[in-house]
Amino acid sequence: MAKDIGKELHKKVQRFKKWAQTNHPERTEDNDNGEWCFCTRFDEMYSAAVDMIKNYPASAADEQIIDDLLYAIARDNEAEIIIGILEDYNDWFALLCRACLSSPYTNAKWQFAKGLKNYTGNDDLKQLIFDFLAVDYEYTERMALKSLAFIDPQQAEKYAVNFWNRGKYAEGTYEIEYQRIMVLHVLYQIKSDSLEKYLQLAENSDYKYLKSNAEEIRELLKTT
Repeated sequence: MAKDIGKELHKKVQRFKKWAQTNHPERTEDNDNGEWCFCTRFDEMYSAAVDMIKNYPASAADEQIIDDLLYAIARDNEAEIIIGILEDYNDWFALLCRACLSSPYTNAKWQFAKGLKNYTGNDDLKQLIFDFLAVDYEYTERMALKSLAFIDPQQAEKYAVNFWNRGKYAEGTYEIEYQRIMVLHVLYQIKSDSLEKYLQLAENSDYKYLKSNAEEIRELLKTT
């Protein structure tokens, strides 16, 4: 039975890929915001993916099923429904989380980095957050840092300070601004003694959104 739904899932994935190539050839893994992909072919692929997850054990998955599920998750990056369903299926979440790190699916990686904090299995899967922190993709790194604040607050402070100072992205770019915004929120989340220092740096910076986030956190501090 699992092989049958696996074949059906693969057929639906291939049909969606053909539709996507015909209608949106400009879309790639790294410029996909998910808003373009909703159509009958997407709905069919989504339904087959959910059917597999809900009705069959992760042990039934072969490499093709894993790849097809990761592709479906990556395309579902606007609504993030499949990744939410996976939070109720630890075996599937663990299998796909591990597999996505070596996959080409950028938009699956950041969803797993974001969702890893909610994993409830009793293995060491959450330690993969450190692998997601090293993925060379800004949004994945940012979501991993956010999760780290819940998984390991002590390590989150160290990584947050490193993210602020590491100079990976050029000054004046959105990447450095949004990474530093996340740093502020992580330091606030873990109640870091370093928060005040970085709030002041943010307030004295030339980044509009970084400043506004610092102001929001100042207001939150007044209520705590």
